[in-house]
Amino acid sequence: MHFQYLGTAAAEGWPAVFCNCPLCKRAALLGGRNIRTRSQALINKDLLIDLPPDTYMHKLTHGLDLTAVRYLLVTHMHMDHFYPQELTVRGSGYSHDMVSPDLNIFCAQETKDYFYQVSKDELDAESDRHLIWNVLKPFETVQAGPYTVTPLPASHMSDRNQPFIYHITDREGKQVLYLHDSGWYEDDVWDYFAGLSKPVDMISLDSTNGAIESHRGHHMGVSEAAEVRDRLRELGAIDDHTRCFLNHFSHNGGLLYDDLTAKAAPLDLEVSYDGMEIDL
Repeated sequence: MHFQYLGTAAAEGWPAVFCNCPLCKRAALLGGRNIRTRSQALINKDLLIDLPPDTYMHKLTHGLDLTAVRYLLVTHMHMDHFYPQELTVRGSGYSHDMVSPDLNIFCAQETKDYFYQVSKDELDAESDRHLIWNVLKPFETVQAGPYTVTPLPASHMSDRNQPFIYHITDREGKQVLYLHDSGWYEDDVWDYFAGLSKPVDMISLDSTNGAIESHRGHHMGVSEAAEVRDRLRELGAIDDHTRCFLNHFSHNGGLLYDDLTAKAAPLDLEVSYDGMEIDL
């Protein structure tokens, strides 16, 4: 499995869109891995996780052929993870010579409904015909081509909307736990992790709050992410071969890239950055 972090920021990006705080100014000055766009990941060139407003920037920056994407997993309907109107220019006269004309979208019912609510005035029938919707329910495993995907309920939004974290397995049996956006998981999610048949190869942990103690909110910080990692190890869901990454950072968490790596290294955690590529 080839896994690439395309964007690694929270909703506001870093430097944030409308911010002159010292951390945003410092990130802009330092550049490099301190520049973070909205969260998105790509597996094996054909499975995309989330569709943020920075998707077009990711295409340009990382040289992507997004027409080759056949499967889109949406974690939830917050704008930094799902920018629905981007799909109104996928197909028809806007897109030619696509590798995969059809896009299989996997998401909650509320996310699908939101798409049509905000896009109905711009979406033409031909483009709509190539969007294949797969409505997910918590803990119900589905097949996305060669990928086996289990959506798990995240602790992130109100009861009116269903956010997901994902357990993804490819045809070679490589497994990833993609755990954004979420605070501490409910008992049934921990039970799922405890029931895995073998340790996963990679986990990506929500670290939005950075150095801030999270107090079991809708996101996690570095210390709470380390707690999650330790409990997953106790449950047998990960082992010594599992690569453990921090991801999804906000300037409000107070840690630039070097600060994050200094805090993460003693905890045996890796820090993601935009464009980072991992072969599992």
